[in-house]
Amino acid sequence: MPEPLVNARPRVYVREEERPDIAEGLEAMVAELPLAGMSHAELTLINLAPSGDAGVPDYPFLDIELGDSLLIDMGMDGDGQSTQQEARIFDGQITAIEERHGGGAPKLVLLAEDRLHHLARHRQSRSYEDQTPDDIVRALASDSGLEADVNVSGLQGTYHQINESDLAFLLRLTSRFDVSPRLMEGRLRARAEERDRDPFRLDGQGNAVRIRLLTDLNHQPVETRVLGFNPGTDEPVEGRGDSLQPSPAGRTASDTLRNLGWNGEDVMPQPFAASQGEADAYAQAHFGRRARRFVSGEVRCVGDARLVAGREIDLVNVSPRMEGRYQVIHCLHRFDGQAGYQTVVQVQRPGWSV
Repeated sequence: MPEPLVNARPRVYVREEERPDIAEGLEAMVAELPLAGMSHAELTLINLAPSGDAGVPDYPFLDIELGDSLLIDMGMDGDGQSTQQEARIFDGQITAIEERHGGGAPKLVLLAEDRLHHLARHRQSRSYEDQTPDDIVRALASDSGLEADVNVSGLQGTYHQINESDLAFLLRLTSRFDVSPRLMEGRLRARAEERDRDPFRLDGQGNAVRIRLLTDLNHQPVETRVLGFNPGTDEPVEGRGDSLQPSPAGRTASDTLRNLGWNGEDVMPQPFAASQGEADAYAQAHFGRRARRFVSGEVRCVGDARLVAGREIDLVNVSPRMEGRYQVIHCLHRFDGQAGYQTVVQVQRPGWSV
C-alpha cells in the first residue's frame, strides 16, 4: 500500500506579501521546530524562469534580501483550503542565501531562523546579583525587543553569564529548572509545559506512517540528589527528587527499577546549589527531565500544521503497552514534489501501559 501523503504546496510570504512564484518554484522545504531554542527553515527553489532573450538566463528571485521576514503556511482544512489559525509552521527572518549551479537547473536555497537568533548574536559576560531567573529571562527578552511569557522560578540568587551568547545563557539557565524556552506566537515562552486540552490523535493504522518507540531503563533514576553549600548560612544543602507531579499514568521507570531491585540513585554535581531552594528545584527538575524520557521515539505521519513542539499526541492502534498520550519534543515539517507534505515528531512519556 502506498504511504499516505498530503500533496499540498506551502504558501510562502516574504515581507508579509504572499509569493505564489516561490510556492510554484519550490523543490523542497524543511521547517524544524525544537522544544527548546531556535526554530529554522530551509527552502530550495528552482532558480530559473523563461527568458525573453535566447541563451540569457533569468533569475526570478533577485528581489529577496537577507533580513527579509519569511512566513510559511501549510494549513489545510477538509475542503483543501488554507486555515490561518493552525496553518503557520514557521515565522522568522532570512539569515542566509545560497546559490547552486551545475548538474541541472540552478537552485536557490533560503535559510531562515526565528527571531531568537537576535539573542544568539549578543555575547557578553555579566553577573546578575540578587535576581530571580524570571527577572533575568525578561531582561534578556527585552534587550532583543521580544515580549515574554515567563514563569521559570522566583528563587533569588546570583547567576553568571560568562562569555556566552544571550541565547546560550537563556537555555543553560532555564534547563536548571526543566523549562524549555521557545518562541510561540511571536513571544518568548519560558514556563513549565502544560497538559494539552485537545491532544492530537495519531492512528497507527491511519495517519501515522512510521512509528518507532523505545522503553529504556538506561540513565533512569529512582531518585536524584543535588549537593551544594549555602555561603550565607555556612551550611551544606541537599535536595532530592523522586516523583513527577502530577503523577503519570502507567508504570514508570522508577516503579520498574524498584520492582527489579536495581540501584537507581543519581547524584547531580552540576549546577552547584547555593541554597536549599536551589537544591530542591534542581533535583526535582533533573529527575523530571530523565523520567519523562522513559518511553521515547519517533512518528512520521501525514503532514499537519497543527503539530508543533510542546503539543501532546494521543497514539492509538498500536501495542496496548504503547498506546496513550505523548509529548512532542521536536517537530519537523517537510515537503517535496515526490513525497508531498509529511511531519516527523519525536515524542516522549514517563510511563507505559503494562
